[in-house]
Amino acid sequence: MSFEEKARAWHGRGLNCGMSVYSAFAEELGISADEAKSMAPRPRDEGGKCGAYLAGKKVLSSLNPSAVEEFEKRFVELNGSCECAVLRARRAELKKTCDDFVGDAARLVEEVLK
Repeated sequence: MSFEEKARAWHGRGLNCGMSVYSAFAEELGISADEAKSMAPRPRDEGGKCGAYLAGKKVLSSLNPSAVEEFEKRFVELNGSCECAVLRARRAELKKTCDDFVGDAARLVEEVLK
């Protein structure tokens, strides 16, 4: 199962966007899924930014800090913003849901880790 699939599965079980992405990488971070849920950044916690985006940054800060900037660049290029309110307002235009932003963040983290 890819990290994107794991993150989307967590999101489908009712976890918020940040918890979903962070939990998808729990094993790689050396923590349990329960620990990941409690350690995940909260949506909009940092300047109104998307929780999936914040979780992706946090995963990379732990696993490969030099990849954070590339992740940030790719996420914004793909979605036009990293701010939750902007992303939510543009969902119809982008033809995406919050679940898609969760999937995007997890996939991009995996890509920049390679």
